Amino acid sequence: MSVSRMEKLTVILPHTEVDAVLRRLMRLGTVSLSREQADDLSAAHLEPGAAAKAAALAAQIDAVLPLLTKRSRRKKPLFSTPVPFDPVEFKQSGDEEKAWKTVTETEKVIEGIAALKSKLAEEEALMQSLVPYLDFKFSLDDKGTKTASLLLGSLPVGVKEERIDALANEIGFVVEVLSSDSRGVYVAVVTHRKTEQQTLHALSSLGFLRASLAKTEGLATALFDAAQKRADKIKSDMERLDARLYVLAENLTEVEILSDLAHTALLTEQNKEALLSTKNCAVLTGWCPTRERERVSRVLAGAAAAYDFSPPAEGDDVPVLLQNNPYARNFEWVLGMYSYPRYGKFDPTFIMSIFYFLIFGLMFADAGYGLLLVVGCFGAVRWLHPREGMKRFLLMFGYCGISCIIFGVLFGSYFGNFPLAFMQNVLGRTEAELPNLALFPSLEANVAILFDPIQNPMGFLLVSLAFGVLHLLAGMAVKAYILCREGQPLAALFDIGSYWALFAGIGTVFFHRAIGISLIALGVVAIVATQGRHKKGVAGKIIGGLGGLYSLINYASDLLSYSRILALGLAAGVIAQVVNILATMKGASFLGFLIMIVVFVIGHLLNLVINVLGTFVHTSRLQYIEFFGKFYDDGGTPFKPMTVSDKYATDVSDAPDSEETEAAATPQAI
Repeated sequence: MSVSRMEKLTVILPHTEVDAVLRRLMRLGTVSLSREQADDLSAAHLEPGAAAKAAALAAQIDAVLPLLTKRSRRKKPLFSTPVPFDPVEFKQSGDEEKAWKTVTETEKVIEGIAALKSKLAEEEALMQSLVPYLDFKFSLDDKGTKTASLLLGSLPVGVKEERIDALANEIGFVVEVLSSDSRGVYVAVVTHRKTEQQTLHALSSLGFLRASLAKTEGLATALFDAAQKRADKIKSDMERLDARLYVLAENLTEVEILSDLAHTALLTEQNKEALLSTKNCAVLTGWCPTRERERVSRVLAGAAAAYDFSPPAEGDDVPVLLQNNPYARNFEWVLGMYSYPRYGKFDPTFIMSIFYFLIFGLMFADAGYGLLLVVGCFGAVRWLHPREGMKRFLLMFGYCGISCIIFGVLFGSYFGNFPLAFMQNVLGRTEAELPNLALFPSLEANVAILFDPIQNPMGFLLVSLAFGVLHLLAGMAVKAYILCREGQPLAALFDIGSYWALFAGIGTVFFHRAIGISLIALGVVAIVATQGRHKKGVAGKIIGGLGGLYSLINYASDLLSYSRILALGLAAGVIAQVVNILATMKGASFLGFLIMIVVFVIGHLLNLVINVLGTFVHTSRLQYIEFFGKFYDDGGTPFKPMTVSDKYATDVSDAPDSEETEAAATPQAI
């Protein structure tokens, strides 16, 4: 509907009041900070390392939250709802202390588990290295006898026995294969000490690697069993620590509240960095919606602060806060994906929301899919209580689902042609037995009140282009309104009215040739005569006028873009028909009913997801390019107020602008 009026807020307060005032304004959530440079001011006096300390505390809590959340037995809703809490009560009840103890103990448990995992990895590596030598009947550190040397190691898998035997016979050593796997063949080699080096050199030529074992004091089986016992003990200790995490996870709610408090403290320190100061006072500058001025004043009245509200000055980068009715508010995020309007300019959200509703439904005209959107989205808002951003997202698609139902009924689409497919393939009836709901019976539309888009694509194309004409004319009307509001009624007449005369003539010529040609001529003359009015010289004005006439090509191109409504509508309908054919092809048998249910559910859910995404993208594109291109003055900076962290919990203590603060002190004007 409109862009909220903003006022510049300037607050001067002692350094001792900064934290309290910032926190109260953050809870209020109606003031955005800005940094202004001034020769006689410097950065605010901050406690050294305060922001880093706050960030470290928040990170400390965040590090343990995933583990506690994973092990919590608390029911996990689809959409998280903030837990109400009172900070003072949270501290006085001992919950804050309990939460910190949970965090520190969880850290110790995590460290303990990490250390045990490291030890377990060592034991498993030792066992893995011992496995190839479990059949070796001597101590692994056995070096042989006075005259014989014992070598343990491995050879590549591809080494042929003939080569090993040839070397053994040539040099005089004995090779015994202990085991083998995909990595190699493990052997024990006995050779005379005089020929040990020669044996090693010969075996190395075959790829022999001597065994490198972490422990060799005794038999491999004994070492393996000892390592296995230690590993089992480590696993038992890890299970005990992991069980302790399940106990600690019972305090997850308190830790989540503590996380929000820590992040609020961090945000406070970060906001303090945006303040300027003198030796004794800090200076807060920011923006506040005019409608929130009284609430902000009551908050500041409770502090020893001097403050002032002033209108924006020329050249100020004023943040933009959209102000729409409850219906249109749900479409603001779609506008935000493109760009906010500049401050003081026209907010198209309401008008856009109407056309978005209509075009979305026209693109995805199916009563069955629309009903799923309505029930799913409105039901999620009603029973799952999502956060504000997700709530608006769901409500928008819920409203669009209503549009899908309306157009689905008009075009006779109920999960595609499921009623017809069911009657023909399952009940064995004919199409003629379906009720004829057509508004124009000559069209033989049966369950469609208007017509079936798949059977009559040209009719659907004409409807799509008609909506396109209406959409483009609405954009031009908005432009005319903006020009009139800015005191340029003649510009609205010349730049919009002349084109409207031409368009009216084109539309009328099919019904009344003389009137249509007259309007076309009037429009052409008006365009050529006025569109070059800002150019210098007669030639410039003529060229500018002809350029205005040439811009009709842009309007034609924009209009053709609305044929995507036809493409998206037919795509969804054809896919639905294919699903229905597959679902009902087995007829009325028991197996046929089972196949129908499975194929129907999976197929139509996939079609719903795919086409909701496609419809969303292309409906948005028609708003962004064709509609906004006619009038939109974008580039606004979104209003981002200071807020507390409420990812997990909501502060429900006394409101920051209560009557008590109003009576606590008298505001001082700057």
